[in-house]
Amino acid sequence: MDFLQVLFLSFIQGLTEFLPISSSAHLILFSDFFKSNIQSLNFDVSVHLGTLFAACIYFKDEILLIVNSFFRLDKAEEGRRLLVNLIIATTPILIIGFFIRELVDVFLRSPEIIAYATILFAVVLYFSTKFESKYSQLESISPIQSLIIGLAQCFALIPGTSRSGITISAALALGIDAKTASKFSFLLAIPTIGAIACYQLLGVDFEYFVSEFENNLLGMVVSFIIAYLTIDFFIKFIDRIGFMPFIIYRIVLGALILFFLI
Repeated sequence: MDFLQVLFLSFIQGLTEFLPISSSAHLILFSDFFKSNIQSLNFDVSVHLGTLFAACIYFKDEILLIVNSFFRLDKAEEGRRLLVNLIIATTPILIIGFFIRELVDVFLRSPEIIAYATILFAVVLYFSTKFESKYSQLESISPIQSLIIGLAQCFALIPGTSRSGITISAALALGIDAKTASKFSFLLAIPTIGAIACYQLLGVDFEYFVSEFENNLLGMVVSFIIAYLTIDFFIKFIDRIGFMPFIIYRIVLGALILFFLI
């Protein structure tokens, strides 16, 4: 990849990873648009690590809360509850993803699938915003709610769904308010993206990774910066802007894809 492609894809990954618009769909579409596989496993690992570090640093207080729960009795209950909920919510996609990952790569990466998933889950997000909010704290999320959110996350294996979009939708439908739903979704990204990055590392050619060190480092840094800024913006302003701009964007994008495929 050349310098501009690295910048562009890193920016797209950092921007779309945490917005409810599907990062995988955008990267697949741009690869098809340029008529080449402009991504590589090495680069994928780099940008995933960049977005992972962004989430870890942004939510450092919540991570420290979990860590301190093992050493400080006054923080034990709150931190362990969050840890248990994240483990419960992460487990389904790790199990299901392990068994069907190859089927997804073969059958579900077409522009048609992306278009329909983009539109369908925009509608799901729209209707999820109609539920009344009853819970406004991370501590109020129960293990059962975490399991439901985790099961919903499995739909993110379909390109076009959006991991953050479907988990936020599930949380909203469970009565969790927008900001808390977004926080839990982004916290859930840490073990999920971490597992993806670890799995990808198993297939990395480290000699080639080192030879492409500058591109990989640039991709990691750019995706980190953009992802951090995206998380910060989304968390601070979601109550004001709502989800409608993302819903409209998804429907328009899906319609455009179908239009150009006809």
